[in-house]
Amino acid sequence: MISCLSCNGGTVTAGDDPSMRLLVATLNGVRVFDRWNESVPWKCRRQGLTDFHISSILYEPYSGLVFAGAHGKRGLWMSDDAGETWHPCGRALKNAHIYTLAAQHRGVNVVLYAGTEPAALYRSDDLGRTWRELSGLREVPGTERWSFPPPPHIAHVKNVAFHPAEPTTLYVCIEQGAVLKSVDDGETWVELDSYEAGEDFFERDNHRILPRPSNPRELFMCGGEGLYYSPDGGETWDHRTDRQHRIGYPDAMFIDPRDDNALFMAGPAEPPRDWGRTRRSDATVMHSPDGGRTWRELNKGLPKPVIGNIEAMGMHQFGSRVMLSAGTATGEVFVSDNAGENWTCIARGLPPISKGGHYRWFLAEDARARVEQRMRA
Repeated sequence: MISCLSCNGGTVTAGDDPSMRLLVATLNGVRVFDRWNESVPWKCRRQGLTDFHISSILYEPYSGLVFAGAHGKRGLWMSDDAGETWHPCGRALKNAHIYTLAAQHRGVNVVLYAGTEPAALYRSDDLGRTWRELSGLREVPGTERWSFPPPPHIAHVKNVAFHPAEPTTLYVCIEQGAVLKSVDDGETWVELDSYEAGEDFFERDNHRILPRPSNPRELFMCGGEGLYYSPDGGETWDHRTDRQHRIGYPDAMFIDPRDDNALFMAGPAEPPRDWGRTRRSDATVMHSPDGGRTWRELNKGLPKPVIGNIEAMGMHQFGSRVMLSAGTATGEVFVSDNAGENWTCIARGLPPISKGGHYRWFLAEDARARVEQRMRA
């Protein structure tokens, strides 16, 4: 079984067996980790796409294909041998800066989505051979205010989610700019904006939105201002964590597949702009059994403190068990085979696992300045 660890993309997998291959997205390509059984340590066996900063990985189980999207207009890549070799497959995409990937299963059919920077959404009905833009996403009011704080200040599609019972209902998070919903298969979109309060500092900084499988009108959404919950499809929201919470700036978030009122969440205590001052993120992983009302830290085996932010998190369900993986902006990978109760470091010294230029905050000042110069260019 294959599992994936990337800052964005298809980071949730499931199967009858434990994961024996873990694909990790880094600043310099995809690292392929294998193990022969759960009692044997993970080993990095292969690397590919080493000239590319990989933003997202998606494993599509029906076809067995793996897709990787790259930052910096480096395009979309496909592997038909579980990450051993890679081939370009996104030539039909008008935008080659891939930020996130998602797959939606509709019976025996598979629909792929690619979210890009600048913010746009593309759809493929033939496993990536051809793509068409869902241009209605860029026609909603207010697109002129979409912006991302780091240079070059261009917003992107951060997350794509699906209603589990209504295939034509889609959700998209624009970072930064909007939470969008479509009920007509992505042709037209409306903004869900009633969550935002006047005191929010990170305006419309949206990272993930997740419908609750047993009642899809219930939505969980996290971003720069913490965790929000909606009982009514995004009409009203309850702000359940904020910047004073142990995870003040959540990014990775999963619904526990064993209990869909329970959540896993990862992120730092403070937002990125503070990491350069403190030289650490103080990130952690937490679990809530009650929809985000109360939380328990899952940090046994993690460094104290975590220096590089937990930029990526993956989840693999097998039977009644859950494996979690976490990757940091300083090149560490941690794995837990018991849903975060205990963590093992399987790799150190990898290239940064980083959303965009987040890794720069943990570099020496001269190296950080060079990264920021490239970002501005």
